Amino acid sequence: MDTPRPERRVAALVALKPLPAAKSRLAGLPDGLRRQLARCMALDTVAALASATDEVLVITEQPDLSPALLACGISATVMPDPTPQPQPERSAAHQSATEGEASLNAALAHGDQLLRAQGISVVLACVGDLPALRTESVRRILTSAAELAAGGHPRSYVADHSGRGTTILVAHGVPLDPRFGSGQAMGSAERHRRSGAAPVTTTSVDDARWDVDTLDDLRTALGLGIGRVTASLLDPSPLAPATGALGRYLELSR
Repeated sequence: MDTPRPERRVAALVALKPLPAAKSRLAGLPDGLRRQLARCMALDTVAALASATDEVLVITEQPDLSPALLACGISATVMPDPTPQPQPERSAAHQSATEGEASLNAALAHGDQLLRAQGISVVLACVGDLPALRTESVRRILTSAAELAAGGHPRSYVADHSGRGTTILVAHGVPLDPRFGSGQAMGSAERHRRSGAAPVTTTSVDDARWDVDTLDDLRTALGLGIGRVTASLLDPSPLAPATGALGRYLELSR
């Protein structure tokens, strides 16, 4: 009688910048609204991941993220960023792009080590700005990544809508070796490919490719269908007049 194979445990991993540094390319938005948007997109991203994986680990220096997740009914573990933080006179908002990338990738590598030490078989690292991400797309990507792993490619990645960046990186039983970031001449998708990762080519996962760096990106994400937390910034509520501010700003900036 064949011995049944142990079930493979899957964890999602997200590293988030401190809010003052988040979504710096949306500098056209008022600071408060930009930070709100970054937080809401992260919450929607984590919500989609939590429904498709066994657990989610978020690494960040955002001290109020845990209460925000709890308030939204999203299950995730939050831990402090173990990488060296900028000195007070040189805040995270003023880090160079390459410094920010190195910090992000170091945090992801640390989280990957922790998860694998706990017996996690599959680690899926994801950016935190996918407001339209759907649980079903995450499941499709995991299925495709498993097929690639069975074919000899234990690491695989999802390129963003531009084809240059990476939104998701999956590792089956091997170190994640993350190479995220857009601050170098070579895009992260190509860096991941050159490191031996295979591209995930499954279709109908545009929501998993559409990270938001500009207002035009956000408008496209709206067409794909954004999560409920980000939607709260767009749809005014009679009980919360401050909601809907982003929607009004998008209309004015057309």
